[in-house]
Amino acid sequence: MWLEFFQSVVVIVALLYVPGVILLHASGMPKPWALVSAPLVSCALFFIEGEIFSALNIPIPLSVMVLVPLLIAALVNGYVFYVAPKHKEHHRGEKPNKSEAIRADKQSTSPVPAFICEELPFWMPLLYVAIGLLTVGLLFLPTLPSASSFVQGWDIVHHLDVTQAMIESQKYSSIHYDFYSTVEASITPWEPGTSGFYPSGWNIIVALTTQLVSTTVPIAGNALNFVSAAIIFPLSICSLIAKVLPKHRIALISGAFVCLAFFVFPWSLLIYGPIFPNTVAFCVMPSIWWIFMQMTRSKTPKHDLIWLIVIFVLGLITLFILHPSTIFSSIVVLLPWSFARIGESKRRVVLFGKQIKPVTLAYVFFIFALVIWSVFYYVLIVRGVALNFWWSAYSSLQDAILHALGMDFVGQSYAGGELVSPQPILSICVLVGAVWTFKHKQARWMVSAFMYLSILCIFIITFDVPLKGYLSGFWYTDPFRIAASCVIMAIPLAALGLATLAEAALETFVSWREKTSQAQTKAQTCVFCTVWAKPLIAGAVIACVVVLNYVVPMPNLKSEEPIPAATAFKQASEKAYGDHYILTSEELEFLRRVELTVPAGAVIANLPQDGSLWAYGTNDLHVLWRFPNGYDASERPASAILRKRLNRIASDPEVLQTVRDLNVQYVLILNNVVDYSNAVTSTYKPGTFRGITQITDTTPGFEVVLEEGSMRLYKITL
Repeated sequence: MWLEFFQSVVVIVALLYVPGVILLHASGMPKPWALVSAPLVSCALFFIEGEIFSALNIPIPLSVMVLVPLLIAALVNGYVFYVAPKHKEHHRGEKPNKSEAIRADKQSTSPVPAFICEELPFWMPLLYVAIGLLTVGLLFLPTLPSASSFVQGWDIVHHLDVTQAMIESQKYSSIHYDFYSTVEASITPWEPGTSGFYPSGWNIIVALTTQLVSTTVPIAGNALNFVSAAIIFPLSICSLIAKVLPKHRIALISGAFVCLAFFVFPWSLLIYGPIFPNTVAFCVMPSIWWIFMQMTRSKTPKHDLIWLIVIFVLGLITLFILHPSTIFSSIVVLLPWSFARIGESKRRVVLFGKQIKPVTLAYVFFIFALVIWSVFYYVLIVRGVALNFWWSAYSSLQDAILHALGMDFVGQSYAGGELVSPQPILSICVLVGAVWTFKHKQARWMVSAFMYLSILCIFIITFDVPLKGYLSGFWYTDPFRIAASCVIMAIPLAALGLATLAEAALETFVSWREKTSQAQTKAQTCVFCTVWAKPLIAGAVIACVVVLNYVVPMPNLKSEEPIPAATAFKQASEKAYGDHYILTSEELEFLRRVELTVPAGAVIANLPQDGSLWAYGTNDLHVLWRFPNGYDASERPASAILRKRLNRIASDPEVLQTVRDLNVQYVLILNNVVDYSNAVTSTYKPGTFRGITQITDTTPGFEVVLEEGSMRLYKITL
């Protein structure tokens, strides 16, 4: 299993980075920047391809789905490097502007104009990846009992079964999706409804990986979550810090160590829900911010601008298919940046013969953004176009403020407060970083975005008023999703604060050495300070802060004694992924035996709440019922007949005919439903599936094929 997991990791990295890097190579973008931006492009190519074929109702072979993005990237490179240079002489007579003159110095013999952007040495993204792999490898992977373990929560029902249906249907779409493949249309328990949108980017990537590695959906899903936390997110943060603080090398290095230090994100979102699509989307999200910032520079050359617009549009498609809420998070973050840029602009704007001040333009832009936000809220939330879920408040104002100051934001939530603990070390780093921005009058917009999101976190867990929906409805008023956005904005501030502490320690050391050194050793002292002191002291400060963050014990909801945030997460992860819920390891082993026994594609009647609702996603068993509820007026008559009366097959002709119409061949019964506290089993009412639960070894029409304890696989003999 673990071999398949690591093979899946390699395949996912290839899928997410190879097409994007190849395509961005054609733009002339420096390789480090192309690397950190590649998922925006690669994912968009896969998602667009999937939607086009789905709209045409054409199944896509795996080879076509994988090769088309690579072919597009290769063709663009071929045009740029071999076709376009032939027409280059038509423009040689034009006088180059200043930006083009700068570009010419960097271009050398390359036919592609070089991007003008901040310096980012290649070893820097590699440092982020190395720290990410080490951190996730030590904190997350050891908590998984096996590579195929998964959190048995509400959302995972959709994640696993929809992915398996994509694989069988060979349709990869966020619009035309279902729990059942196209060949299983006859056994769907509900009447077909109108197509709707559900962000299925996570499902598409997992479906492709599952087939390429010949593994299972849970293993490929865990691999994607691992890659998202260990590689995609660190590289996205690297791009953000490198763009915002291009000359602050220590802050950029510090970012590699703090980007995974906050346990609200990405750690808690690997358990909570689980909302994996949103988790992956948040990991990709920061990489589009530097694209927007670069695109809206006043001196961006035309060549760069065209490519940046294309990349930005592809990035928006990627975020939309992964999860649209990240677009609204990006608006909240980039609005203060845009506001500051407009306010500081030196461009002259004249209207009706009068020059408009930049500050006035900034306020007009803010009002315009507010109007757009209101329109989206009315159309998507008020009119019910999008899902509008309301999480009730659960905290006092005082506690909510303390949680925000402690960087755990969600506090002791009924939805999983045990996942996080206060992290005062990071609070200090964020505070120091915020002070630095005001002292140096640089990147103050980050503080504005962070403060707004922090106040929003406080507000939504404290108050239940209509304004709450307006401000946070695009995140379903979910504290964890908004806290994730807040943490992402806290990371560059924490990196800046950590770098400031390191520089302060270095300055103190140098000052002390100058006062205590003898005159004859001044030269030696100077050499030491300039060559060795800075990296050693900076490294020591970073190491101390990181270690303290992971070991300082703090109060936690599920622990009698204060425990470190890292320990709290590991305990919560072990519980969530462990053998404590509906589908036990014993039942999973029984499902593996069933998989080896029944013919491929055989339809199996089941009791979904005993854990068999996941059997399709975990073992490709075509169980009849794959959702814990919804068996009401919208249910098809055939489903209701079997659900209530299948045990009467020998005496009820209508039941027998229904079994034959749906080609149901087996009945699967796992251990009894005993835990009603889980979101999946809480909807179960004894008697709902009495046609299944009342089948015994002596019931006419059923033959025992497999048995273990109370678990049974019956074959229908009539």
